[in-house]
Amino acid sequence: MPSENAERRGSVLDNLQKQLDEAVLDMQLYGKALDVFEDDPATSDKDNKLKNGMEFEGSEEQHVQLSTTERTFLAKDLPGQLSSKAQALVEALEGKLFLTFSRNPQQRFDSFMDALRDTAEESGLLFKKLDERLERSMLHSHHKLTFYELKDLIAQVSSETDPVSFLPKVAALLFLQAYNKALQAPGSAVGAVITLLKDKLPAATFKVLTECHATTVKLLALQDAATGDEDDCTSDRMLEKKEDLEERLMPELKSLALGTSKEQ
Repeated sequence: MPSENAERRGSVLDNLQKQLDEAVLDMQLYGKALDVFEDDPATSDKDNKLKNGMEFEGSEEQHVQLSTTERTFLAKDLPGQLSSKAQALVEALEGKLFLTFSRNPQQRFDSFMDALRDTAEESGLLFKKLDERLERSMLHSHHKLTFYELKDLIAQVSSETDPVSFLPKVAALLFLQAYNKALQAPGSAVGAVITLLKDKLPAATFKVLTECHATTVKLLALQDAATGDEDDCTSDRMLEKKEDLEERLMPELKSLALGTSKEQ
């Protein structure tokens, strides 16, 4: 029984760290681009998610929304320094809707992220800073594209046949259509970009985009896990995912993305 509890506790911590990593990456990229998003109505959705919380994967408990008073009470009930840091986090989150109503959105955002980092580290979790190369590759090109740049991006999406290379290109095109801004989205940052597109795309387009992303992530995970042994069934699963991308998801997403761009 003790070993089972320890194993479950370790699994919960691993899942929590993974979700924290994804959320922190999302928020840091969002914060770096406040000049793009602060006047957008969809920004309020980000505020609501921060204030209302989100379900924790792997949790058996029912997800409930906490009031400011309840969060403060829970924070005060924590031990030692964790209590004071958690209270500071509640104040940073609840005191102001920093992304919408603050006169200085960047300052409010930075204060919240500082409080989140302090609380996470005091809890024994890692708080990963945004990689500078990733930041530069995503945010250096916040400008309106010229006709020739747009034409080139459309051509890249249209001609791309590799599923892994296709995803960041089509995400960039859809982001351009939604925000009229250029944004490169390599590797793990694609998930953060897709989050920003949730309320900006037609439901059908967003559904195919998220399915394409999920399938691509699974394909990459299978590639990493492949051993090359004859008895390893990973290659069959990889082929299945790749065929699904090439024969169904990529053509469908190309049609939706390029059809939208033509309308514009």
